[in-house]
Amino acid sequence: MPKKSKLRRLTICKVAGHACIRVSKMAVPLMEHCGHTVYLCSQKLPSLAHSYDLYCQAFSIHQLREFLRVVGPSVDIFHAHNEPSWFVTTIKELFPGKPVILDIHDSFLARVTPEQHEQFIDEGKNVIRITPEERNNFQLADGLVFPATPFADLIRAEYSLKQPWCVLPSYLPYNLFGYQQNKDWYGGLVYEGRVDLPEKIKEELSHSAGFVYTDYSKLAKQCKDIGIDFHIYARHDKPFMDIYKDISVPHPPEQFNVLIEKLSRHDWGLVGNSFFTPEWDVALPNKLWEYVAAGTPVVAMNARHCSEVLEEHGIGITVGSVQELADRWKEHTEVRKHLLKVRGKFAMENNIHILESLYEEVLHAYS
Repeated sequence: MPKKSKLRRLTICKVAGHACIRVSKMAVPLMEHCGHTVYLCSQKLPSLAHSYDLYCQAFSIHQLREFLRVVGPSVDIFHAHNEPSWFVTTIKELFPGKPVILDIHDSFLARVTPEQHEQFIDEGKNVIRITPEERNNFQLADGLVFPATPFADLIRAEYSLKQPWCVLPSYLPYNLFGYQQNKDWYGGLVYEGRVDLPEKIKEELSHSAGFVYTDYSKLAKQCKDIGIDFHIYARHDKPFMDIYKDISVPHPPEQFNVLIEKLSRHDWGLVGNSFFTPEWDVALPNKLWEYVAAGTPVVAMNARHCSEVLEEHGIGITVGSVQELADRWKEHTEVRKHLLKVRGKFAMENNIHILESLYEEVLHAYS
C-alpha cells in the first residue's frame, strides 16, 4: 500500500508553461492521496486540468501575475515547472517571503556538451548551451526537483547549485495504469513523444542544435529496411507525414486518457535513438514510465541512464542497434511478465513522499 502522508496539509500553487503530463502526475497524488490543495496556472491547457482544486489558463505574463496576486496570500509553497524557468523570478518578485520549488524537466545544458558547444563556436555557429534564464532561476529557487539523477548531477555541478533538491522520476498515478486492452493488437516498436524534422533543426540551429535527439527519420528507415513496424504517436501534419508516412506507421497524437491503452498494443516501447546524443545519455523521460504503466516492455538504445533503470528492475532491455532488437525481439514476452509483477512500485503514490520531504525541508528553512 502507498505510504500515507505525514506532512501537514498544504496549499500548493503550481506554475507551468506547456504543462506537460509530469506536472499532473505529481499533482493528482498530492491532492487525492496526500490531501493537499493544489492550484495550477499554465500557458497551455494541461491533461487532467479538471482534477485541480483551482485551474487558470494564462495567456500573458500580466494574467499570470494577476492570478498569483489573487491566490498567493493563501499559498504555503509555490512549485514551478520549466521550460521556461522565469516563473521563479515572477513569483519571487511578488512574494519574496514564500518558498519556490523549481521542477527542472529540461535544460539546454543536457542537449549540448561543452565539447560540442566549443566546436560549434569554432565553426562560427551560434548555438545555445548556457542561458541566463536557466542559470539565474535555477540559482534563485529555494528547492529543486529533477526527473533523473545524472541529469541532476549535470545541472547542479554546472551552476554550483547548493539548495535542497530531490530526484522524482515521472511515475504515473495508480489510476492511470493500463488494464483494459481490448483494441486490435499492432505489435511492432512504438515511440511516443516529440519528433522534430531535420530541416527545422538545421534552420533554427541556435535553439535547435541540441534537439537532434528528436529526429527519428534515420531510425525509421532502419526499421523499414529490416521489416520492423515503427509506430509513432507524435504528430500528423503534412511536413511530418511527407517524411514519415512511407518509413513508419504514424498515429495522430492522443489525449493522455487514451494514450496508455494505445501503447499497450505494441511489443516494445522505445527510449533513445539509433545514434548517441547528450540528452538521451542522462534522461529518464515521461515516455519510459508511460510504457511501463501500459505494460509494454521497454527497449533502450543509446540511452545510458534508461538502460541502467531497465536492467536494474528487469522491465526492459538494452540494444546497440535496430538489428540487435530484431534479433532479440521475442524477449518481450518474458520481460512483460516480470514488468507487470513489479510496476506497482513505480506508481507515483508510492514515491510522492520524496517530494513532500523536500517541501518540508524548504518550509522549515522559512519558519
